[in-house]
This record gives sequence, C-alpha cells and structure tokens, in this order.
Amino acid sequence: MLLILGGTTEGRTAVKVADEAGKPYFYSTKGEWQEIQCKHGIRITGGMNTEKMESFCRQNDIRLLVDAAHPFASQLHRTVDETSRTLHLPVIRFERKYPPRTENIIWCEDYTDAIYQLEKAGTDHLLALTGVQTIGKLRPYWEKHTCWFRVLERETSITLAQEQGFPKGNLVFYHAGESEALLLETLHPQAILTKESGESGGFSEKVKAAQAAKIPVFAIKRPPLPRHFMIVTGEYGLRKQIEKNIPAFYPLRSGYTTGACATAAAKAALTALILGEEQKMISFRLPDDEEMTLPVSHTEIEKNSATCTVVKDAGDDPDVTHGASIVVTVSFSNHPDIRFLQGEGVGRVTLPGLGLEIGEPAINRIPRQMIMKELSALYDKGLD
Repeated sequence: MLLILGGTTEGRTAVKVADEAGKPYFYSTKGEWQEIQCKHGIRITGGMNTEKMESFCRQNDIRLLVDAAHPFASQLHRTVDETSRTLHLPVIRFERKYPPRTENIIWCEDYTDAIYQLEKAGTDHLLALTGVQTIGKLRPYWEKHTCWFRVLERETSITLAQEQGFPKGNLVFYHAGESEALLLETLHPQAILTKESGESGGFSEKVKAAQAAKIPVFAIKRPPLPRHFMIVTGEYGLRKQIEKNIPAFYPLRSGYTTGACATAAAKAALTALILGEEQKMISFRLPDDEEMTLPVSHTEIEKNSATCTVVKDAGDDPDVTHGASIVVTVSFSNHPDIRFLQGEGVGRVTLPGLGLEIGEPAINRIPRQMIMKELSALYDKGLD
C-alpha cells in the first residue's frame, strides 16, 4: 500500500498519478480544508507524530511513502525520515521546482538570521509573506518594528495570530489571484520577507513584483531534506519511482519516448566530449522542465567527437523500438549553430507537413527543442 503526505500542489498531483493505477492508497493532509479530488484514495486528516505514523504504516501494510508536503514542513519531513528508517521504507520526495538563487535577493539561513539581516539593513517597515506559522519565530522583529503578515483568511489563522499577541490590524489576508504589485503599492513596505517556496509557491511572482517596485527581497532558504529521500520533480518521475518500488501497483509499466532517449544520449555525448570521461548515467529535462535520469549503455570518445548509446525502454507499450539502441554522435563544428545530421535509422523529410524543412533529418520538433536546450546549456558554439 502507498501513503501520500501533503495537501500541496504536489500532493494533488501525486494523488492524480496514484489514481491512474486504479487501486486503493492512502493520502494524508494536516487539515480537512485541504480538499483533494480522487477516485481511489482513502483520505486521512490530522498531523501524525513518529509513533502514530509508524503504527499507521504497520497496520495498513504501507510499502512506500511519498512526501509531497510543503518544503518548510520540517517536522513532517523528520517524522517521515524517522518512520522510514525504523520500518525500512523507501521515501519518494515530490520536490518543487526552484529558480536559481540570485545575488539580487538577500538569502537568510533561518528566521534568526532573517531578523539579523533585516535589522542590519535598517528595515523598519516589513511585509512578511512567510505565513501565520512564522509569526512567533519573527516576534523579536515585529515587537520593535512595523510589520504586516499576509495570512489565509481563516478563523484558525486569525486566532493563531492573536494568540501570539500580533495586532489583528496588521494582518493582510491572501486571496487567490490577487495582485502582488497592488499589495505593495498599498502598504509601501521597505522590504518583503518570503520563503524559498518554489514555483508552485508563487516565489517568482513575489520577487518579480518587489523588484519592479524597487523593494528589497529577503528570503529564507528552504531546509535540507534527508539524503536517502528519492527526489522527483514531476508526474513522470513519480510514476517511474512508484513502479520501481511497488512493481504490482500499476497494471502496465510506463516507458520512455525515442525523443527522450535521444536527448539523453545527445547530452551524454556532449558531456563526454567536454570532460573526456565515459558517461554511465545522464540527467536531462522533459518539455515541462521535469528532470529525469537514464543509464548510458556505451560511450566512445574520439578527438573531436563523442558517441553515446541509450537503450530504449518502452515499458509495456507495444512499441517496435523497445530495446533499440538510440545512438547519438556529437562533434564540435565551425558552424555557429547546432545542426542535426542524418544517422543510421533516421529518415529524411521529403514532403511538407511536419513543420520541418524538406531534406532535413526526420527528427520531430519537440525532441529537437529538448536536444538543443540541453546542448546549448553546456556549450555555446557550433555542434553537429
């Protein structure tokens, strides 16, 4: 049996992926208001400490944990970690996608460091976008300075804020779809404080609005995860890991497209050419930016080129190319761009309709884009 934890965007996606199996599973959220629609999931609510989670897993024969909780749900991550170690259960971490950390943001290790950084910068008017649970952690700051907290418009949030002694008049309520820029124009804060909550947490939108208004951004770094958690960043990777750890959960096993295998082989070949090293595994991104990893079965490096092979695994799809060797050679070129040349087993465009020029190798648009994106990120000159 499978247990999914988290009422986040990632939690809802995990439920969708699990539903595809057509078999029962459990999903747990801390609050009842975190509504998730599903067909086969068994909903449980309420926080679980380590003892309760271990007991639940034993009673329900849980074989795999999926941690899809908020990146700052540190206590839950610790509980999952302790439970998995005690019961020897694998853990899949459905992680968010994060933009790179840039120097135009003031990064803080924790809330104590944030208070230090804010006061060092002379910030006296702050808009905190870190949530109601952080009011207590930031007490030393808001007791001495003007501070607004944006929270969900729920009675529980208001009560929690008042229990901490925070003035109700300085609460700003979040409404889906509201303009970040309008809020900044209304309050005129000297700075905003947010959490590194990833793309699904609206991190980029908050930063963009603040920087457009020339307001400094302070951000709390996300806490590290246990090293043994298996990280996935999207639906496809999640399903592949569930298939690997509970082989009988899905009636059919998923596979990889020829384009994905070609992208992996192309990136592996260029990496081998640049580093002069054989490649055993290679990571690459799907069109939705989900990161995947595939094994490389063979690497051959020459003076000005490298060739890598990825064996296609089509899963249980009746694909005639299942088990085929997808071979890609990459070489440095005096040509300024990335050029696709026809290799063995690749057709050539002879008629219009594919969105490709006649005479070009018959490599479809999406695989071309994937390959070009991966290669151009590694090398900014011409390649064949």
